[in-house]
Amino acid sequence: MITVIISLLVIFGTIERPANYNEKLIQKQSEIMKNHPSKYMKPSEFNKMKRYLEKNDVILNKYSPSGKLIDGSEFSGLFQGKNVIDMFNQIHFYKGYYHLVQPVVINHQIKEIWVYSYQIKSRNTVSRYIIFVFTALSFVSPIVYFILFSRYFINKLYRSIKEPLEELLNASNMIRTKDLEFSLSYNSNNEIGQLTQSFGQMQRELKKSLYENWRKDSEWAVMMSSLSHDLKTPATLIALSTEILNEVDELTPNQQSQVDIINRNITKVNNILKSMGHASNVKDPTLIDNVMSINELIQGLESDIIPLIEKKNIQYKHDLRINQDLRIPYLKVNRILENLFANAIQYTPENGEIRFFIEEKNNHIHFAVEDSGSGIKRENRDLVFSKHFREDKSRSNSLGNAGLGLFIVKNLVEELNGNIEIVDPLVLSGTRIEFDIPQFRFS
Repeated sequence: MITVIISLLVIFGTIERPANYNEKLIQKQSEIMKNHPSKYMKPSEFNKMKRYLEKNDVILNKYSPSGKLIDGSEFSGLFQGKNVIDMFNQIHFYKGYYHLVQPVVINHQIKEIWVYSYQIKSRNTVSRYIIFVFTALSFVSPIVYFILFSRYFINKLYRSIKEPLEELLNASNMIRTKDLEFSLSYNSNNEIGQLTQSFGQMQRELKKSLYENWRKDSEWAVMMSSLSHDLKTPATLIALSTEILNEVDELTPNQQSQVDIINRNITKVNNILKSMGHASNVKDPTLIDNVMSINELIQGLESDIIPLIEKKNIQYKHDLRINQDLRIPYLKVNRILENLFANAIQYTPENGEIRFFIEEKNNHIHFAVEDSGSGIKRENRDLVFSKHFREDKSRSNSLGNAGLGLFIVKNLVEELNGNIEIVDPLVLSGTRIEFDIPQFRFS
C-alpha cells in the first residue's frame, strides 16, 4: 500500500500548473469583484479576497482615483507620469509583473482602483506537500498495520469461541426458564473450557438450591390460598352482621357513621383477600393488582380519618390540584397515607390543625401531610424513617408507638419508585412530610 502511494505521489509530483493559470484566475475573480463593488469596498471582504489571491501568487493592491497607492509600497510608481484613466481595464507590465487595472465605479463615480499583479510562469502543484505526506505516512502506516492484523486475529478468535459461547448462552436461557436438565459438551483445557466446567458446577449447585426455593414458593402459594380462603368466612359473618345493623331505624347519626366505617373496611378486607388469592397463582407474589382513582382513594381515606379528627376537634383541610381520575396502586398508597395521617392525628393536640396536599409535578404525583404538632427536630428528620426510632418528646413510647410506622411508609414509597422526606412546614408549625411517586400507566 505504501509503495502504491509513493508511486502515485511521484507521478502527480510531475504535474505542473499551466503558465496562464493566474491570468485566468484574475479574469474570474476581477469579474466577481467588479459585479459587487459595494461588497468588496468593505475592508474585511477586500482583505479576504486579497489573502485568497496571495495563496495563488497574485497581488491585489488598492489605489486612490488619482493613482496613489493606498496600502503596500511594491508598485507605488505604477501610475507615475501616466494618465490614470487611459490605463483602466488594461494589462500593463511593470517591475516584472503584469498588472490588470480595474476602476471601482459606484453611482457613476470612481471610488478607487483595484490592481491585480501577477507573473506568467508554471508552478508545481504537489511537490511542496510531498514532505508532509511522507511524514504523515510514517505515523499512519503502523496504525493501519495494527488495525488490519487486529481484525484478522479477532475474527480468528471469535470463530474459535463462538460455539462454546453459544452453548453457554443457551444454557443460561434454560436456567432462566427453570430448566436445569441440560449438559455442556465443550471440553478443553483453555480458559473457555474452564469457564464451561465452572458453569456446569454452578448448574449442579443451582439444582439443589433453586429446586428447594421453588418448592417453598409452591408451599407459600398454597398457604396464601388457604389463608385467604379461611379468612373469608369471618369476614362474611361480620358483613352479615353489619347488614342487620343497617336495617335498624333507631341508630343515631354517629352510630350509623360507625357502621358505614365497618362496611367500608370489610370491603377492603375482601379486596385484600381477593388479591392474596390472586398472588398465590402468579410467579411474583408481590404483583397484587389493585388499582383505584385518586378520587376514590381520597373519599375512602377521609371517611375513615374524619371521625378520629373530629374526636380531637382538629380542623382539617385539603388542597387537591390534580386530575382526580388518575389511577394509582391503591393498596400501597392507601397504606402510606393511613400511616401518615395516624401519626399526624396522634401528635396534633386538641383544637389543632391538619392539612393535606396533592398536586402533579413533572409526571409525578406529589403528596404532603402537614400538622400543627410539636414537630420533629431537624437532626432527627432522617432518623425517623429508621426501624423502631422514637424521638424523646414528640414521639414518646408512652403513646404506644412501636416506631415502625414511618419505616413501613418509607419502604412502601421506595417500592413505588418514589421519594419521601420531612421538610419545613409551609402553612402550620409542626411536621410536614412529603412524598412523590411516578404517574403509573394502567391498561
